[in-house]
This record gives sequence, C-alpha cells and structure tokens, in this order.
Amino acid sequence: MSVVITLVFTLLLGYFPAKRINITIKILLEYIQEVISKVDEIKAVSFPRFAPQEFHFMAEHFFIMAKKIKESQQALLKLNAELEQRVEERTESLLRTNRELAILNQLITPTTPAPGGADIIGGCLRQFFELSGVNAKLYLTKPVFSLLGSYEEDMSGGGDNEAGDRSHNARYYVQPIRSGNATFGHLVVPNSPLTEADKKFLQTLSHSAGIIIQKEMLSQTLQQNHAVLKAVLESMYDAITLIDKKREVVYANGRMAKLLDIPRDKMRGLSEEYIFEVMSGRLSDSDRQIIKQAIQGNGIYRFKINYGDTQQHIMLSAFPVTSDEHHIIGKGFVWRDITKEHEVDKLKSDLLSMVSHEFKTPITSIKGSVETLLRVDAYWDEDFKREMLTGIHEDIDRIQELVNDWLDISRIDAKAISLDREPVRPSTVVDNAVRKLPKHFASGAKIESTVGECLPMMYGDRVRLGQVLSNLLTNAIRYNERNPEIKISADCDEKYIHISVADNGIGINEKHFVKIFDRFYCVDTGRERPSGGTGLGLAICKGIIDAHSGNIRVKSCEGTGSVFTVSIPKYRSAGDKYEKV
Repeated sequence: MSVVITLVFTLLLGYFPAKRINITIKILLEYIQEVISKVDEIKAVSFPRFAPQEFHFMAEHFFIMAKKIKESQQALLKLNAELEQRVEERTESLLRTNRELAILNQLITPTTPAPGGADIIGGCLRQFFELSGVNAKLYLTKPVFSLLGSYEEDMSGGGDNEAGDRSHNARYYVQPIRSGNATFGHLVVPNSPLTEADKKFLQTLSHSAGIIIQKEMLSQTLQQNHAVLKAVLESMYDAITLIDKKREVVYANGRMAKLLDIPRDKMRGLSEEYIFEVMSGRLSDSDRQIIKQAIQGNGIYRFKINYGDTQQHIMLSAFPVTSDEHHIIGKGFVWRDITKEHEVDKLKSDLLSMVSHEFKTPITSIKGSVETLLRVDAYWDEDFKREMLTGIHEDIDRIQELVNDWLDISRIDAKAISLDREPVRPSTVVDNAVRKLPKHFASGAKIESTVGECLPMMYGDRVRLGQVLSNLLTNAIRYNERNPEIKISADCDEKYIHISVADNGIGINEKHFVKIFDRFYCVDTGRERPSGGTGLGLAICKGIIDAHSGNIRVKSCEGTGSVFTVSIPKYRSAGDKYEKV
C-alpha cells in the first residue's frame, strides 16, 4: 500500500512540473512560430512565473537571433531591390544604346536605293526624337545646302564661334557638324534640357553626319566632274580610246565606235590588239608599219584609212595615262580626222600654184609688150602700137578680174556683199552677159538664147546677176574640148525665175556635185587644167545667188555636158510698183 501511495505521490509530484514545462514549451513554440511568420517588429516573449529560468534565457537568445535574422533579411531584400533597379536601368540603357547604334548604323550602312545624306540624317533625328523626345533640327551651310538641298540653310552666319556662343545659351544646344577642319552645318535643339547621354549621342551623330555629308559632297562633285568630262569627250570631233594595263579598252567615245563601225556598248573590254587589227584592215602596207609603231611607243603618227574610193586622213596621238602619283596606269589614243586640214593644205598649194600661174601670164605679156614698145632701136607703126596696147589692156583687165574675184570671195565669206536690187528683166541680164564676153574668147562658141521678154521680172542686182551668168558662160566655153554649143533658157513658177545654161562640154562626175561650189575646188578630170580658171567662179556664183535668197544647182553627165540652173525670186507688178512674191 505504501508503495502505491508512494507511486501516486511520485506521479503527482512529476505531473505538475511536467505540465508547467509543457505550457512553457508551448508558449516558446508559439513565440518561435510568431517570430518566423511575422515580418514587422518582433517583441520579446512573456513566460509565466513558474517557467524555468533556462527557458527565459533560451527565449532571450532566440529573440536576439531572430532580430538579427530579420535585419539581415531586410538588408537582403533592400539589396535585391537595388539590384533589380540597377538591372532595369542597365537594361533600359542597353536598349537605348542599341537603338542609338541602330540609328547611327544608318549613316554608315548604305541602303538601296540610297537616299541623300541630308535625308538620312533627318531620318536619324526623327528616330532620336521618338526615342528620347529631343527635337533636334538640321541646318546646312550654304555650299552644302546648294549642293544637297532638302533641308534648311544654316543662317547663323557666325560659323563655329557663334555656334559656340549659342550652345552656352540655355535656350539652345548647338552641335557643329564637322569633318576635319570643314564645317557643314549644325544640329540645333531649342528649348529642351538635355541629358549627358543625349549630348553624347548628338556629338556622335554630328561626327558621323560630317563624314557622310563630306562623302556625299565628294561623290556629287565627282559625278558632276564625270558628267562634264563625259560630255566634253562625247562632244569632241576626235575619236578617243583609253587602254588599261591589261591592254583592254576601259573607255571609248561615240566617235571611236563610229570610226571602227562597232556598237558603242561593245567597245568596253575589247583588246588593244583587236582594235588595231580592225584598223589595219583599211590601211596600206606602209601605214600598217606606222600603226605598229603607235602600239609600241608614244607620239604622233599620220596615215590614211581607205573607205572604198575615198580616203580619210588620220593623225593618231598615243600618250601614257598616269595617276596623281605619276604612275603609268594605261595608255590613251586620240584619232583625229585631218582630212579637211589635208584638203586645205592641198588647196593652199593649188592656190599658190594658180596665183603664180594666173598672174605670171598677163604680167609676162605686159612686160614683153612694154619692153617691145620701149625699144629705141626700132620704129613701130601706129597699128602695131595699138595692137600691143590693146593686148596690154586685156592683160590688165585679166589681172583686175582676178583681184575682183578675190575681193568678191572675201566679201561673201564675211557676208558683206552689197546688192543694188531693182526689178530687172531676165532677157536683159542674159543679153548683157553674152554681149560682154571677150570676142577673142567666145569667137568659136555658138550661144543660143531662148529667154523671152514675156517672163516676169526678177528683183535683183543686174550687175551681180550678170556676173553670175558671165561666169557660167565662161566655164561652158573654157571646159569644152569641142566647138562650144551653149543654150540659155528660162522659165518660172509661183516664186522664182529659173535661168539655165546648158553646154556640150567635158561634163562633171556626180561625185563632185557636193564640193563643186566650194572655193578653189577644181574637178580633177585627168586632163590638163585649162588656163584662166581660179577655182573661185562657182563659189562666187553661189555666194551672189544666196545673197539674193535664191539657189543654184547643176546636172551633168561626164563627156556629154552640164546644165547649171540659177533661181531668182520674181516680182509681180501692182500698178506702178513692184512687190516681192
């Protein structure tokens, strides 16, 4: 029994302390749970009085530890928030930087078709406004504005100094657009505060803009110079070929393509050898040697190109093509057609020969007649003297005629020939021209005129028109190997009187029709040239007829004869006056 009582007492004695400890532990666990779950301020735990001291000590240390943990947690949360903010800011900065780089990339990456430099810069500024809200405007200096256009002209007038002054003004931010020492314009931001990032971007943009504007100006200038050079080369009368170091054609103008009879678009890339092979096929053996010299060296070479029955005289200039550093980068050839110059030289030679011959003959005759009359050891009767003096007079008339021809052709060339116009009958002009022919010259000629007085009158200079007919009649007699037979006829239409002079002379080949009215041109018939011809008669005839607003033409058959027809404007009468038709 005592054992039971002891056991019960022991149980009771252990129950109450265990219950107090259990209550204390429960309070401690609830406190721990509260500390763990509570975010805000942590309070100290309150135990019952009967709680063991160890639990108070344990709770106090836990409180301190929990407080430190909470402080560390708050610090970590704050650090995490700061890091998130920095990451966000950095991300935004990188995104802006990427967009700025994309904007700047447009200045260095050409597009197809490429817009102008000013348009590209303007597009970049619009994108920058969308990105940052900064409204920057582009102003170009006058030379750039004149060349590129599209944007406002920079009216600052003060250059970089004024731009610098304005940049210190709170109302404006001005960023010069430069490349090297050249200023092409300004970026102007009015009434807008700028961040350092904005300023840095505008500085970078202005630098890139300066480069692209300078590049475009150089390109525009190069294109203009190229266009001018091409226009000059294409307008030249000379044929031009440029050969590179590979001995291939890099440029040939239209005249060169025409000379070779090769389409213009087929010229580039042809070999130098092929070009000269084509040319050699039209040359004589001796001239082919000249071509070989031109290929091997530099200098001036002359040769003839054959075109069927005609020849073209060419002067070839071969020269090296050098770079700005004076390095030889190719070779150039200039093919000049000197056929006209050759013909002029031949005309000069023929002219000197003609002048010496035409003047020498009458002068020699005059000198001989005068020396005969001046002889003191002989007596001459009056008839002989008269005959000698008549011959001298005719020779002087011939010299005077030559001088007059020269004066007339000079007036015609200067378009200074004067006309004393009046109504005149065609028959009168024809009769006077026939009557004034020298008798000794026209003695063997049969001249028949069917020009009647019923024809309308012409309006012209009767002396000059008579000179034209006299020249035509003289040629009809001079260039005739038979007894000259000349027929003069006339008719009319609504505007002109047509007078024709037909002969039975040696005739003219059709190929000479184009040049027969040129000065000093004499038809080469293979026969001995008749005396007395200067080669100016038909040129004078054409000049006089042209001055009358008329025309002169020829029909001829070699060995049969020729027909020259002049057309002069006619007049109709109205009362006592004459009116031009």
